[in-house]
Amino acid sequence: MVMHVGTPKSGTTFLQELLWESRTALAEAGVLYPGEHPAAHFHAVLDARQRSFHGHVDPAVAGAWGRLVEAARAHEGTTVVSHELFGDLDEEEAARALADLDFAEVHVIVTVRDLARQLPAVWQEDVKNRHFLTFGDFLEMVRPGSGRPDEQRPAADTTEGHAEAFWLRHDVPAVLRRWGAGLPADRVHVVTVPPQGTAPGLLWERFAAVVGVNPAVATLPDGRRNQSLGRAESELLRRLNERLGYGVEWPLYASRITHGLAVGALAGRPGSARLTLPAADRGWISAAADAGVDELAALGCTVTGDLDDLRVPAEEQDGDRAADLAELLDAALDAMVALLPVGPPPAPAQEPVSADEPVPVEEPVIEEPAIEVPAVEEAAAPEPRVPAEHVTAAAVRGRGARLWRRAVGPRALAPRPAPEAETAGV
Repeated sequence: MVMHVGTPKSGTTFLQELLWESRTALAEAGVLYPGEHPAAHFHAVLDARQRSFHGHVDPAVAGAWGRLVEAARAHEGTTVVSHELFGDLDEEEAARALADLDFAEVHVIVTVRDLARQLPAVWQEDVKNRHFLTFGDFLEMVRPGSGRPDEQRPAADTTEGHAEAFWLRHDVPAVLRRWGAGLPADRVHVVTVPPQGTAPGLLWERFAAVVGVNPAVATLPDGRRNQSLGRAESELLRRLNERLGYGVEWPLYASRITHGLAVGALAGRPGSARLTLPAADRGWISAAADAGVDELAALGCTVTGDLDDLRVPAEEQDGDRAADLAELLDAALDAMVALLPVGPPPAPAQEPVSADEPVPVEEPVIEEPAIEVPAVEEAAAPEPRVPAEHVTAAAVRGRGARLWRRAVGPRALAPRPAPEAETAGV
């Protein structure tokens, strides 16, 4: 039994999509990736912790952990359960989960990436989940000993602050101690994420080595998955969140903004500048990374890869400035173009009928007698909730919106699916 419990933003979406898409081939090789849908493992985390997500409870959560446990119990080979939020479980919750798996030889895997890439990625994920703390404030808040008070994350399901949430998930030795208590060291694994620019298949090869399966059995996902936002795109979304002020319910936000705007329109824009660490912060981040590497080495757990992969490289300082207004405007215009409700193309004009060809005769239309149907008064649609501080501005903008709707008609963006692992990924 393999429990992949973290960390967020360490290639987890890539691995989970690979496991899901290759589950038939993996099953033929004796490896089960259980669940009726890709979000089953995310639901299992919430069920194991008895938590909601942004205040929203999916009906599929109830019993989700037990369903994965029973699937593992019924399978004679290796079973893999993977979600990065399993790393949030405290020592008592982790012990309870391991007790549920007492029928199997359990191995715990934590995938880990260097802090230089992790900090920008985690902040961007926060922004995709409605938060609007600036990147500079986030870095100051998570820096140990900075003296900056932690701030509770609004709309979160716990009282944890930004810094508390970050170190809960990214203090890797602490995660390993919570999950590895009572397990032999050779069953507690660290898989390091290869350095920037390495082929993504290498991470899967390292993971597969721990699972004990030939990596060639699986098919790598096409293209880049869970693409990051650039410097300007992140700031644009952050400012939008600030304007919304948590006034949008999570299911609607996830569909229209996380998936529709952030993932569908802003992620992976050509020529977008990457968000990297400011030069002023690289010193303390490098020291924290080195301390973490030393602590992992002292734990004696099994390492697949190289702990030096987790040290902060000296280069990559190209993001040491804020996005300017021109970059923000360019990103906003691209997003508007991507999200415009464009109707179907006009039907091609009919070619003129030759004089020699017979003219088709239309069948007479027989009118049916009209049947009176009593009018049913439709319930008025609920007015959108607008934060009080934006009521005046919204009223002005509403006039333009009504003119726009009059011009383009009632078309709306198609609903998108609820978030899976990394959208929920925090």
